[in-house]
Amino acid sequence: MRKILATICLMLLSSGAAYSSGFSIYEASIRANGMLGAFAAYADHVSTIYYNPAGLSGLDGLRISGGGTIIAPRSSFRGPFASSSAYPSSNKRYDMEEQNFFVPNFYASYEIQDGLTAGIGVYAPFGLGTKWDQDWVGRTEAINSSIETIFVQPTVGYQLPDFGIGKVKVGAGLVIAAYGKVELSRAVEEFAVQNDIFDLEGELERPGFGYNLGLLYEPTEMVTLGFTYRSKVTTEYSGDADFGDLPPSLFPENTGGGTTLELPANWVAAVNVQATENLSLEADYIWWGWSSYDELVIEFDQTIPAFQSDQLASTRGYDDSWQLRLGGEYTDAFTTGLDLRAGFTFDRSPLNERYMDPTLPDSDRLLFSGGLSYAVTDYLAIDAAYIFIRAKERENRSSVNGLHGVYNTHANLPSLGLTMKF
Repeated sequence: MRKILATICLMLLSSGAAYSSGFSIYEASIRANGMLGAFAAYADHVSTIYYNPAGLSGLDGLRISGGGTIIAPRSSFRGPFASSSAYPSSNKRYDMEEQNFFVPNFYASYEIQDGLTAGIGVYAPFGLGTKWDQDWVGRTEAINSSIETIFVQPTVGYQLPDFGIGKVKVGAGLVIAAYGKVELSRAVEEFAVQNDIFDLEGELERPGFGYNLGLLYEPTEMVTLGFTYRSKVTTEYSGDADFGDLPPSLFPENTGGGTTLELPANWVAAVNVQATENLSLEADYIWWGWSSYDELVIEFDQTIPAFQSDQLASTRGYDDSWQLRLGGEYTDAFTTGLDLRAGFTFDRSPLNERYMDPTLPDSDRLLFSGGLSYAVTDYLAIDAAYIFIRAKERENRSSVNGLHGVYNTHANLPSLGLTMKF
């Protein structure tokens, strides 16, 4: 019984199935998508607000950019293995139901004076979800799981005076978690009732705050070095539970609860090289502090008789992780105003196999991208990109939930947007 409730509470806020490290989303700009987010030293587009706020100081006039990415994940599970003590042995394949998620972004900047620019960004850095058939073998672990977030980031960038060592730019932004929502459903089969599926819904209780700091150094016109640090953001959620026909003596009706979730810090070290007049290449190393997500504590507004307490702590056991992102851009390709981009990424998963479950069948990933921009006029450009993600097949034989098997995941991410400058 305690295991049942532990799983329920774990899934309340571990249900993201995003397509970057852990449950983060790095697809915060259509132009950056074309270079797979290798953008922290690029600093020539208003979405630098997200990737490195120091880049704002190099933008003149008024800049506006907006767009959206569709994330179409596809996952499957094959099993369970004979080693799964709680499940019958099988080699059957179960496909996650197809879902498409829309991830928006918007950025605007204005040059206050030469070398000083302010801006604001709106993006969704964590989210997505998974949905399995109601009758699949892992229904007691997960059926439907989703999380949505919207962040707002007011930002300022400033270019320091010339010290004779090259250009030095700095930037800072206030990161605000303005909106968040989670939903979950799973089954509890132990009571043999007709409706054994419960639902949980929760929303962000109040805004969470963090910061983003950036530095750009251009020792020559050919090389730009970038560094940015994004702090963790502490978010507090509260919600309600619907336990269906499960015994109210053990699962009280009108139960509410809440938890605090620390979204991890990360830092980026980047180098951009102007290889030729038209070709620039960039490499970004990104570190994620996922080890902060080691435990999840749920506090309920009443005692739950099923486990004789009003709170429950559960281990998540995430490890720190990293990504290597490579990207390139070729400007005025074939015709004036047509810019082409491409990228490659290796993404190291933070998920420890012992805590793997179908809410987030995470594994190491390879990402490939292509993109383009076309200047329709001097003031308007169309941006487009496509990303393909192939996650490494992950064989799980040691998770504590006993659902052992093989997970496979891939995703397609088309995106489209506009950029305007005045």
